[in-house]
Amino acid sequence: MDRKEGMLDQRNTLAWLKQENEDDVKILEPEIDPVLEVGALNKALDDGPAFLCENIKGYPNARYVVNLYGRGDRVAKIFGVDDIKQVKFKIIEAAENPIPPVIVQEAPCQEVVIPRAEVDPFALFPMIQHTDKDGGRFFGSGVHFIGGKYAPKGGQFAHYRMSFRGKDYASINMVPGGHGDIIADRFCNEKIPCTVNICPPASVELMSIGSLAPVAFPEPDEVGMAGAIQGFPLELVKAKTVDAYAVANSEWVIEGYIVPYEKVWETEAAEKAGRQGDTPFHPEWARYLGRAYRGRKFEITAVTRRRDKPLYYVPFFGSMEGIHPFIEATFYKLADIIAPGFVTDVSNFLGLTSWSGIVFQCKKRRRSDEGLQRNILAAAMGAIRGLRLAMIVDEDVNIHQPEDLFWAMTTRVNPDTDILRGFAGRGQSYQPAERMAAGAGAGTVTPTSIFEGGIGIDATVPLNAREHFTRPRYDVDMDLTKWLTPAEIEKIKARQREYMRWLGESGFA
Repeated sequence: MDRKEGMLDQRNTLAWLKQENEDDVKILEPEIDPVLEVGALNKALDDGPAFLCENIKGYPNARYVVNLYGRGDRVAKIFGVDDIKQVKFKIIEAAENPIPPVIVQEAPCQEVVIPRAEVDPFALFPMIQHTDKDGGRFFGSGVHFIGGKYAPKGGQFAHYRMSFRGKDYASINMVPGGHGDIIADRFCNEKIPCTVNICPPASVELMSIGSLAPVAFPEPDEVGMAGAIQGFPLELVKAKTVDAYAVANSEWVIEGYIVPYEKVWETEAAEKAGRQGDTPFHPEWARYLGRAYRGRKFEITAVTRRRDKPLYYVPFFGSMEGIHPFIEATFYKLADIIAPGFVTDVSNFLGLTSWSGIVFQCKKRRRSDEGLQRNILAAAMGAIRGLRLAMIVDEDVNIHQPEDLFWAMTTRVNPDTDILRGFAGRGQSYQPAERMAAGAGAGTVTPTSIFEGGIGIDATVPLNAREHFTRPRYDVDMDLTKWLTPAEIEKIKARQREYMRWLGESGFA
């Protein structure tokens, strides 16, 4: 099986990855519980193999896919590149060269059709409870697909969390300021037809969990981008009960409407309390326990699925290797709009908690470039809601190694002039510091209590002071086999910490 065949659907993806590396996909036969067990498996073995769990307690007709995007090398392989650091550029390329989808008349995702009257989400979907502090079991496993007049440039994919409050309706929490939120505001008096695609082809799922900010990608053709990422057109099929399309090679599809003008509390506890941002939900991107809110309504009109034990995506708040490249693509594109060619790379990693932080790398080419680093920092902090930390460094700093970033801060930052304070503005509620006032009662929330402003750090060397910041380099390119065998050298390098190995390879002091 080659990559093209492996990208057709998730079943093929798992088989292809296992064919390439037997240890990269583990098939688990023992029963696993949606309550606590599957989340614990994912957390304990994060950054490890993908798991296909064949037997889910209480759900004999479903299977879990766990940790598929939990390793950078696996994500890179799915994108068709050699290194996770290259993925951001593949995303930008896909945005510039989308491949239009094709419409099919029959699809695997519609082998079984469950009408609205027979839908019972908790009986159908093995929704998980992550921790014992969660407010219940919630749905975060599907790709919401909005198209037609609502997303006329091709279509919009996104993972939105939903909480089923009845058999045919749920709350839907759309990220404030994101593409879906903009669509729902624009068509606030209409029911928006939508499909929720569970375990679609990997290119679609990655486009969905890894969002792009509208400031850099105003109306991307995400359907065409998914096609470009996988290298061939995505197959769509007309939904059975709404005027929308589904991703043909998904495992399940929930058909229905987003109803912007009706609100639904995410949990019974939140509804009883009558307060937003107070009662528990589940872990969020900042790795704190999330809180329940009142969101837009989602109405279910039908569920379709594959006949043979459909797969079910397990949402997870740990390794975010499938998400980082999309954040990086947004900031790289934003910087290139402001100062073409000035920023050479960007990095986002787990400690920066998704959209809360970014590191830029720049190359100052001429005297007129001096100061552009401050423009980049200011633009980033103003453009992205809740950006708490933005840092910019020179090209000799390894932006993928936090220790090198701390080294640059320690040796190159003047606390009086190189630390920029962002202005107070609207943030994101998944950060505890930005939601603390949300449950304090009507009339008490102020802009500063929502987001006090981020920090920009200019850790670049002034052009006129470079001679004081020369980074000496050891002659590490010499032939070490004069003293050691190649096997001994490789064994020693395998034991080195990643940062020390990079220093050893670069030769920097």
